[in-house]
Order: sequence, then structure tokens, then C-alpha cells
Amino acid sequence: MKKVAALFAVLATGLVAVACGSDEEKVTPETLAAAMDEVCTETNPAFDDLGTRGLDNPGLVLEFEGSADVRREMVAGFEEIDADAEARKQLDEYIAATQKIIESDEAIVGAAGKGDDAAVNEAFEEATVAIEKRDAIAGEIGTKVCGKPADIKVVATETAPPEDLEYARPGNTIEDAADSFVTAIRSGKCARINATRHTDAGELDGKSCQALADRLGTGEVEGTEQFGPAGQAEIVAGDGTRYAFYFANDLDGNLRYGGDAIHDQGGLRPAPDVNDSQAVADAVVSALRNDDVEAFNATLPSEETGFHVKGDSVDSFSKSDFVKPFLADVRATDQEPVQLGLSAAFGFYFLPGEENDWLIATIHKPGAGGKYAFSGYYPIPKAG
Repeated sequence: MKKVAALFAVLATGLVAVACGSDEEKVTPETLAAAMDEVCTETNPAFDDLGTRGLDNPGLVLEFEGSADVRREMVAGFEEIDADAEARKQLDEYIAATQKIIESDEAIVGAAGKGDDAAVNEAFEEATVAIEKRDAIAGEIGTKVCGKPADIKVVATETAPPEDLEYARPGNTIEDAADSFVTAIRSGKCARINATRHTDAGELDGKSCQALADRLGTGEVEGTEQFGPAGQAEIVAGDGTRYAFYFANDLDGNLRYGGDAIHDQGGLRPAPDVNDSQAVADAVVSALRNDDVEAFNATLPSEETGFHVKGDSVDSFSKSDFVKPFLADVRATDQEPVQLGLSAAFGFYFLPGEENDWLIATIHKPGAGGKYAFSGYYPIPKAG
């Protein structure tokens, strides 16, 4: 990986200097924290590139394979630190604790891959213990970056629809839509919550509304960004969980809730530099036009998603009342999806239609790298 190679190059250069010097140039207990923090600072961006949280077993496999890989890179960086005997003892304790976290990550991957929920929960408990021990060691060493909570901030993606793209402007802003959404959740009233949801997002029942109120009743909107007929909000729950919510212009001309994900590194940030979100949006449209079931299923997060096609035609991928007009519009032209916006959590794409235009959404898959998947489609008003 490019970042790791760069890290090793820096560390290797330092080793050359140390090899020609004296023991006084070795890392000591007094300088160990700074040396470790340098490694963590170089490696932490790889955590930022991890996708949304895995919420099913295939997602957990991807998520924890990715986190384990990043932790291994970090351990490799620690191993390159040229420490004296006393500092090495402290560093080895930290490495051993990190290895325990990696083992827990691997256990989650193995259990989730087998669909063993009990083993998954047991591995999570082991991971919690291992992380607490690692953080305690970090406190003893005095690190300021390693073993510390990440400083997560909302950062504008600076993506926007092309200036010449014609689309219906929403009557409300993403700030208004997000505030209305949170206010409705705080009320705990299902009618108010459902009134903030897009026509094609479906209605929640009483139990689901209560669960949403319990999760986000004390949530706060930390940031928003609008992408023409779409928008995204970062909402942080009372327990610190970071939710990425997206909104689509509804048929009455107002932005309403379309979908959500949990992104532990923060979803309202620029996407990884290398990503396949546009390619996925293009592949979705191509597969639907060609009635290619295999190609369509390949664009999905996993076989457990609701859009997964088990039959011999993609026409059955959705039960929405809008699926037929969507398929008809997709197949009526050869136009490709136009990017409206792209974040670390979602991608938004515009496709023109006959009676309605369409918003196509992708989601950043769990795990390492910039892998996205098809998330949803929504009818939006036509311009004019």
C-alpha cells in the first residue's frame, strides 16, 4: 500500500542514521511516546479510508478484515522503531496488546463468515478488553495519538452537480431537512417521523419509530452538505455513534430522508482518492439495461441486501411502486449517471426520466479502500 511504503521509507532512512550513530540516538522511554505517535499519525489515515460500519455478517467480515490489515501495518511500523532495552520493553507491551486486538478482529471475521452470532458477540467482548488494555498501556507511555480517540471532524467534500445540469431545486435546504428530521425523531411521534421520509423510503411502524427515538433522541446535527437534489447530514448520537443520513428531493419538491449508515470515522468527509463509486453507478445502469442479473448483483453490498436478485431477470430487484418507471427510464436512453456529490459514506448520481428524474445512491462498503456499492434509487421532480 502506498502509505505504508512511504512510512517504511521514512523509518528506513532513520535506521540508516541510527546504525552509524551511538546508543544515545536510540529511542528511550522519554522519547518513545513521540516515536510511536509518529507511526500512528502516518498510519491513521488508513483507518479514515475504511468504509461504513458492517451491519450484517458479510459487512462485518469486510470491516474487520480492513481494520486488522491497518493494525498490522501499524505494528510493522512499531517494529521498525530502534529503541533501547527499557523503551523496547514498553513498546513490546503495546505491540502485544495490539496483537490481541488483531486476534479479536480475526475472530470476528471467522465467526461472521460462519454466521455464528454467539461467537461474534464473544469476539466483540474480547476486543473490548484488549482495547482497554492497549489504551491503558498508551496512557502509561504517554502517547498523544496512539491509543487515543480519533479527532473526527466534518470536512466539506467540495463536490457538486455540474453547473450546466438541469434539475429541480428543492424548496428547502439540507440544513432545514436535517433539523426537521431530528426534531421529528425527538418528538417520538411516528406520524411526524414518517412525514420527514421520502415517498419511496417507506413508512416506519411504531416499534421502529420508538427504536429510532431511543437511538437518536439526543442526537445533534454536526454538519450538512447539499448536492443539488440530494444532501447529507452528519448526526452524532448521545453515545457518540456517528450516523450519516442522506436526503433526496421528494416529489413535492422538498428534501426528505432517503437512507443512512454508521460511519465511525465520520461520513461527511471527502471520499478516498481512489474509489469506484462512479463505476458502480455506471455498472448498475448498464446491468439494468442489459437485464444482466450477475452484473447487477455484483454492484450490491452483499447477497443479504434487499435488492439481491435470485431469479433470471433484474426486473424483480425492487418491490417499490416506482421500479417499473425507473427501469423504463433507464432503458429509454443511453445516458450515463451524472455525479451530484460524493462523500466518505455515499455517492449521489442523477439520471433523467420521462415523468420524474432519478437519484441513484451508492454507499461506501465496509473495509479497506474506496469500494462502493449500489444503495438505492429515488424519483425526484423534473426541472421546469
